Amino acid sequence: MMKAAVYDNPGPPSVLKYVDVPDPVCRSNEVLIRLEAISIEGGDLINRRSTSQVNPLWVVGYAAAGTS
Repeated sequence: MMKAAVYDNPGPPSVLKYVDVPDPVCRSNEVLIRLEAISIEGGDLINRRSTSQVNPLWVVGYAAAGTS
């Protein structure tokens, strides 16, 4: 398990939660990165306010830093 900032309904900052989510599974054409930090920024804010997501929990963090 890993920690993630998520939301399950659009809305104000109070909809964000910090929860445990399953570890990602890397497919053959993908790269798995061990994240050290994320940034919640413009795209995250716009989506959180106005977009209904497909997944039950939407993991935020468009910008990230880490190692492969």
